Amino acid sequence: MDKEETIEQAKALRQEDKLNESEELLLALLEEYPDDPLVLFEVGGAYDVMGLETEAIPYYERAIDEGLEGPELLECLICLGISQRAIGDFQEAVDALEQAVNDFPDDNSSKTFLALAYYSNQQYSESVRLLLDLLLTTTNDEQILSYADTLDFYKDNLDEVWDD
Repeated sequence: MDKEETIEQAKALRQEDKLNESEELLLALLEEYPDDPLVLFEVGGAYDVMGLETEAIPYYERAIDEGLEGPELLECLICLGISQRAIGDFQEAVDALEQAVNDFPDDNSSKTFLALAYYSNQQYSESVRLLLDLLLTTTNDEQILSYADTLDFYKDNLDEVWDD
């Protein structure tokens, strides 16, 4: 079985909730391909779905360092940021998710997770601003859209108070 087939089999095992079998398959593949970015990413994912974020993070970071590209890079950055946020490394989570947003500006899922990371990092204004922007650019709700101009103004003026 080649690398791609092994990865697909590991993913299928994960879908079947056979997490240990998936992990074993990927760790064996890692021995054969120790610096392969896709293999590193998948090993990180195996640990991540097992709730072992601390173990997953170094594999995600190595996958990025080894040149992971395309949609896998986007997913890796998101998973890295989510894992970092989960263990309380909030600034690192912000950094990873900002990279995802900068490198993949059309992806809204990374923006959503970035808003959560901003919140956890006590960057409340950035969090609300990003969520409002995301809401305004993705909603079809006519009631919200009827206030689009007002919400757009407030997202850039969150802390303003107007007195007579």
